[in-house]
Amino acid sequence: MVSQGAKDLFTQAKEFYTEGEDRSKDAKAFGIFAEASKAGCIKAEYYMGRMLDKGYGVDQDYEKAYSHYSVAADHGNPDAIFSIGVLYYYGHFVEQSYDKAFGYFMKAADLGNPKAVYNLGVMYDSGIGVEQDAQKALEYYTRASDMGSEKAEYNIGMMYRSGKGVPKDDAEALKWFRKAAGRGMLKAMFNVGLSYHAGKGVPQDEFEAMRWFKKAADMGHKKSQNMVDMLQKKFNVITTIS
Repeated sequence: MVSQGAKDLFTQAKEFYTEGEDRSKDAKAFGIFAEASKAGCIKAEYYMGRMLDKGYGVDQDYEKAYSHYSVAADHGNPDAIFSIGVLYYYGHFVEQSYDKAFGYFMKAADLGNPKAVYNLGVMYDSGIGVEQDAQKALEYYTRASDMGSEKAEYNIGMMYRSGKGVPKDDAEALKWFRKAAGRGMLKAMFNVGLSYHAGKGVPQDEFEAMRWFKKAADMGHKKSQNMVDMLQKKFNVITTIS
């Protein structure tokens, strides 16, 4: 049973910790996570591991990250189990092993970690660490989509576009690209635009294509901006699509 004091320290640390660009308070967050950990908060062990893994507020140290992840993983923390899998996948501190990475991702996925579910899809899709199996890849990608993964939705779209492990189906591909685009994925927006531009899975509509390309371009997607420039020259007008 975690004490109220440990919970309060963890909450305080989380107020300083951020996954955004401003990392100016991370060092303070790390110190408070350390206090929370000493008070018995296992979640704090995971966050200390993550900060050491990424170099947030402290010097990057994969060995120490692994140590903190291991404490949290031994208590069943799915994020820590997933993170150990990532260390094995890339060979950071530990000897690189796709087999071990797969095992940790499977454990984390069984505990509901969405990133682990997605990574299992990728491994089955590419045949890394496991025999390639498009149907299992699709199964895990679909499960990850249900958990909110736009990357999984995009990859499903690519499977249907290319006919990899599924019947080639441009309309189905567009459906999945739309899902990922709805979550803000720029390259998914770009692919929705391409579908309209080429008339794949939908009647050709270059003005609708322009709308999607411009939406992604306005958010910094260079390939979409190139398509906007090309279509503007073709139309010979300045678009006012919003």
